[in-house]
Amino acid sequence: MTPDLTHAHKHLMGHLTCIQRWASRMSDEQFDFTYHPAAPTARTLVTHAWQWLICDRMHIEEPDASKHPRVPEAPTDKGGLIAALEAETKHWDEMLKAMTPEKLDEVRHQFNETNFDWSVRGCVYHMLQNVIYKNGQLSYLAFSFGLDGTEPYTAPFPNPIYAEVFG
Repeated sequence: MTPDLTHAHKHLMGHLTCIQRWASRMSDEQFDFTYHPAAPTARTLVTHAWQWLICDRMHIEEPDASKHPRVPEAPTDKGGLIAALEAETKHWDEMLKAMTPEKLDEVRHQFNETNFDWSVRGCVYHMLQNVIYKNGQLSYLAFSFGLDGTEPYTAPFPNPIYAEVFG
């Protein structure tokens, strides 16, 4: 594995594990709750991450998108959706561990759009960016549900850390 892929693999797996952990800790009501119709539910966030993992994996494995099966609809039950995300996470873990530097440089065209060359590396980093974003959104919901404690949130700003370390 190349150094950049090792880094991406580590972070992708970490954020996917975190998404699964937050989703598992939510009640069914929390999983489907939204503060506003324009805001996503936890179910939407998990589904979005899962479906794009499948889609980008298909682009990596088969360059011709016309040969891809359609992405499956999400399981309706929370446990089934989390299990599906766990299974897709394993697919990505195995795929990334076996990926060669040559494979990373192969060109892809998302949905066969030829006006934009996209490397396999680009697919991997697209998923990393997407999953980090979904994990952040899901973490916000988890914090608001008190799943990480009920004390008021205190942000770890850098200057107090500098003061603690350097006086």
